[in-house]
Amino acid sequence: MMTIFTMLRPPCLAALLITGGLGSAAQMKQMPIDFVGEWCSPSKDGNSTEWSLPSWALGDEGDGKCTDILSVEKWGFYGFNNETCIPAEITTKSDTAPSGTAYMATIKANCTKDQQQPPGTVKVFEFQRYKGHLTIKTK
Repeated sequence: MMTIFTMLRPPCLAALLITGGLGSAAQMKQMPIDFVGEWCSPSKDGNSTEWSLPSWALGDEGDGKCTDILSVEKWGFYGFNNETCIPAEITTKSDTAPSGTAYMATIKANCTKDQQQPPGTVKVFEFQRYKGHLTIKTK
């Protein structure tokens, strides 16, 4: 299945994933399933960015158009600040209330921008999902 992450991922990263240049699949960390998907139409507030599932995106005119897409896949995420990030360390937790469950993760990732060669820059992100919204804070 071709997704935005697959189409936009820099060729050097795709080659590293195929050849095992970033480590074997057993060594690589997988993104928590609760965050996997296509997210769109971010709104920024300081070091925090909130994304919505396409079905929740209304846009400024209520047109439901998805802009500035973030793609979170099994082996990483692409689109946040136009970077491709591959997780190195992940800690997760969840909090359940009668209205639903919030999923949280602290993700330390190696991020590359444009044609930068891996491993790139180490960054720490806090992901929080509640229903159709995803908030990412940078540390």
